[in-house]
Amino acid sequence: MLISDLVCHSPTEECFFNEFRQCRDNQPSEYLKHFLNNQIRLFDDCSWMIWRKSVSSTEKSNGENSNADKKILLQKDIGSVEDLLEEFDCQWKTYVKHSYIASQQSNYIKMIKDQADEHETIVVHMDFAENHTLLSQNEIMQAHWTNQQATLSTAHIKIAKEKHHSLIIISDYLAHDVEFVHTAESIISDYVQSIYPTVKQWNYVSDGAPQHLKNNKSILNLTYHQVDFGIPASWSFSATAHGKGAVDGIGAAVKYRATRRVLSGITYDAILTPEDL
Repeated sequence: MLISDLVCHSPTEECFFNEFRQCRDNQPSEYLKHFLNNQIRLFDDCSWMIWRKSVSSTEKSNGENSNADKKILLQKDIGSVEDLLEEFDCQWKTYVKHSYIASQQSNYIKMIKDQADEHETIVVHMDFAENHTLLSQNEIMQAHWTNQQATLSTAHIKIAKEKHHSLIIISDYLAHDVEFVHTAESIISDYVQSIYPTVKQWNYVSDGAPQHLKNNKSILNLTYHQVDFGIPASWSFSATAHGKGAVDGIGAAVKYRATRRVLSGITYDAILTPEDL
């Protein structure tokens, strides 16, 4: 509601990117002051929560301002109502732009999934789950420092409206990099083409993780997709921090079942290697 009230009645991309002259100077603070209709005073005390990079006590004492190794933490701010409204204004342009991009990309991804057809284009949503630590029930103390891990690469393949497949690739190769993604594409390609040989094109969907998905090497591999796997492909990236989907549930389900099995306490149910997993 707040965004729609502060951009034009028939907004264009320029409105959301703060480039249209008629609405670019609209500020949420002025709107909220009018909306509250003097029910509060600007100098009243209030508190609010905000995500912000942390500043260590050492940096404070030395006056340093390095961004290295800073964590984003939820912090509590205390000030006046006017301070809070100023914070709204500072964050507004970034928020509106991000909201627009996230909405447009989400609508596009929904559209291509709705249009998926086993004789035309299918959608392959890929992601990495957090590496799974292979634990043993009642393990000795020293085992805490020597536990093996396994990489879980997940994929949700939308074939048609009521037809989809869930895949998970488990490996002892722990790096989440372009090489692993390309190998995962090969495995998924062999699986899909063995069942649906009439598919004409793939549309990959993922978040924008730069270390293994959204980078020049990955895009170069995409240009050779037809040469490598015999079928052309495109790639759609979701907006930052908006890549959640069925792939996250696939990884969580496998980890949960593996953990439940280990907690059974039965020795022969121990999962000691990625192959056991």
